[in-house]
Amino acid sequence: MKTRKRTYLTLLFIVLVSCAMAQNTNTMGTDFWVAFMDNIDTVPRSQCLSIFAASERTCTLTITNPNTGWSQSMTVSPNSNNRLFVPLAQGYTTASAQVTNTGFHVYSSDTVSLYTITLGNPSVEYTCVLPTPMLGSDYMIQSFPADRYSSEFTIVATEDNTVVDIVLNGNTDNGHTSGQTITVTLPLAGKAYPLKSAVPGDLSGTRVTARNNKKIAVFHGDACAYIPDWNTGRSCDHVVEQAIPTQYWGREFIVPASHSPRADYVRVTALDDNCAVTLNGNTVTILATGRTYQYTMSSNSTIDYIQTSMPALVNVYFPSTDGHGYGDPSMLTIAPIEQSLSYCRYPIITTSNIYEHYTHIICRSSATGSIYVDGTNRASSFTSISNAPGYSYARLNMLEGIHSIASSDTNGYIAYITGSGSRVSYGYCLGYACKDLRAPSLLADGVNTDLTPDGLDRCADDTVRFSVISPDSIIYVRWLLNGATYSTNWSLNHCFHDTGTFSVCALVNFMMADDPTIYRDTFCTTVRVHPQRQSYIDDTCVENQLPYILRSHRYLTDTIDTLRYTTVHGCDSTVYFTLKVWRNDSIRFDTVVCDTLLPFTWHGLSFPRDTSITLRFTNQHKADSIITYTLDTVTCRLIITYCDTIVCDTLLPYDWHGVTFLTDSTVTMRYNAMDNSDSLVVYALYTTECRPPLPDDSLYIWVPNVFTPGRDENNRFRIFCSDVVTEATVAIYQHWGDFVTRFDGLTESWDGTFKGAPCQQGTYVYLISYRIGNSRKMNNMFGSVTLLR
Repeated sequence: MKTRKRTYLTLLFIVLVSCAMAQNTNTMGTDFWVAFMDNIDTVPRSQCLSIFAASERTCTLTITNPNTGWSQSMTVSPNSNNRLFVPLAQGYTTASAQVTNTGFHVYSSDTVSLYTITLGNPSVEYTCVLPTPMLGSDYMIQSFPADRYSSEFTIVATEDNTVVDIVLNGNTDNGHTSGQTITVTLPLAGKAYPLKSAVPGDLSGTRVTARNNKKIAVFHGDACAYIPDWNTGRSCDHVVEQAIPTQYWGREFIVPASHSPRADYVRVTALDDNCAVTLNGNTVTILATGRTYQYTMSSNSTIDYIQTSMPALVNVYFPSTDGHGYGDPSMLTIAPIEQSLSYCRYPIITTSNIYEHYTHIICRSSATGSIYVDGTNRASSFTSISNAPGYSYARLNMLEGIHSIASSDTNGYIAYITGSGSRVSYGYCLGYACKDLRAPSLLADGVNTDLTPDGLDRCADDTVRFSVISPDSIIYVRWLLNGATYSTNWSLNHCFHDTGTFSVCALVNFMMADDPTIYRDTFCTTVRVHPQRQSYIDDTCVENQLPYILRSHRYLTDTIDTLRYTTVHGCDSTVYFTLKVWRNDSIRFDTVVCDTLLPFTWHGLSFPRDTSITLRFTNQHKADSIITYTLDTVTCRLIITYCDTIVCDTLLPYDWHGVTFLTDSTVTMRYNAMDNSDSLVVYALYTTECRPPLPDDSLYIWVPNVFTPGRDENNRFRIFCSDVVTEATVAIYQHWGDFVTRFDGLTESWDGTFKGAPCQQGTYVYLISYRIGNSRKMNNMFGSVTLLR
């Protein structure tokens, strides 16, 4: 598990400010700045623009336009929806590329979560508002490409004399071209600067930076977006989100779909060059700074897992529904996993045409038991995400009112709200932890270890290259291996010869841009080193089972082979394989008889004429045993002499009448008589199994007199037989004669039960019927055995 610890080498008051910032775990606050953008779908009427708040305690919320003097307050109750409407004359403008008086300052007497809502006809769009302490001075814009109405963004100053540099990535509606830098001065706090794109056009990737690290609030989106375009979905809606400062951009995102009738669109914008984008485990593109990758989700119920090698911004755009369907365009910012929350409080407000509201929660699978929604544990609502190992997802149907989500797990959660209805939908993130992610990162073989929080898997004798990257200045690096100092080089190349688990840490001193403070941070990751495995497989098969198949390899004969595979951790696995093939046996018997004897019976087979008959049996190795009997006939004018004999099989091979017999067989000797007629002598040899009889049962069958089911190793009743016993059947009876069970004494045993239920303790009678060798006689043996419990 990767850990991080930060200390600050600076003055005491800086330490206190930094510590206070580090304690923020959600986007609740008491001070905010807000602006509303041009909405083509807005009919000029009251109650188009509003804010709503949620608080744990009763408090007073005030919204003011500091540049017009307009102000309004309301009481925020912890258990009811609290909504305040903004007059169009104060907050709505269609202007572009000019300074306006449309920025608002919102403050409250206690901590609240703040959201804005913009209504159209019938569109609705929400966004979560960041508290002033969590605003930044550097932003990058993202919107949806405009084909009929402009993409747009608005900047709001939080301090007087704020100078902002805008580096365009796209053409504006007033003639500025992509690549130009526009410098804007906002003389007073609350002054706003809206800017629109040319049509068609897109301002995604435009960089907005306030000089002297002054905080600004930025809102971006589209005046009215057709998604994906006007020809495909002929209905547009206003889409907007508050832009996230670049220091909060992350590298790991889990994207839930909106469940609209059509698949959603996802846009990924890169902050820096050489940003590799991985979608569900596959690298799909490498982006330059300010470039955007767009794709369509595979279905309306998909959950995608996105990883980027550099900080990125991800937004989901809900599609158009041809103007009269279920849902419509909306914009939802996807919070990076690194910005997980531990607590949030939020309202759900039912507006025109909205039928249903859903809360989407994503967390580590190990943390599902720590998630409480409105005070109720919701672990049972989560299911694991197949393409994001280690994470789980819950989608909860919610009602109008004030709600809360809390987690006691240190990893927290990410949460969103979506809603849908006739020709309308909305979605917004419930908040961000707002952790500054600009600090250095630890890389292993070029991969940011932030993307592998559970550590790395490597193979024995692998060399791993560790390095530290940072957008700022690194002053000093010290490497620790299992807690001991290993190197002070800028990077570390280490070969892991031994298997096991290793801790690799980098102690880094660095400085951030425009900040003289020297920071010290520790970055750690875990390396699990797995062995290069070897295994041995010795097997046999019979000829009639060929080909023999082992892991897609086919074998047709005796084989010694070496196979190499890759294990689940990418380590080599070597299999040394040996195969023995048992061949089919083939035996041939020939005989000659007089034609006058046809049809002729031989070894139980009937021969109507000269012919061959082939029989197949299974030998001791389960291979085919093929026996061929061939009968030839002769014309007989003399008597044919038959000579049969039986000998013990132990005497083979056997010499008889000048012929050597290797097995049971028949040999015909042909002689020529004086009158030139044929004289045939047929010699037939048969063998029998020769073993002396055993005088007493106890010499070849031994039976125990007691067994103890369920207690020890003597828990089953079985008999023990000599090799001469070829068949044995055991029957068990109760002492008064009732039948209990029967089993094969050579291969089976009794567990002391009757029809699945344990038998009572006591004495039971057995009858053993057995056969010796090839004898046709079955012998019986009686006795008793005691069952103890």
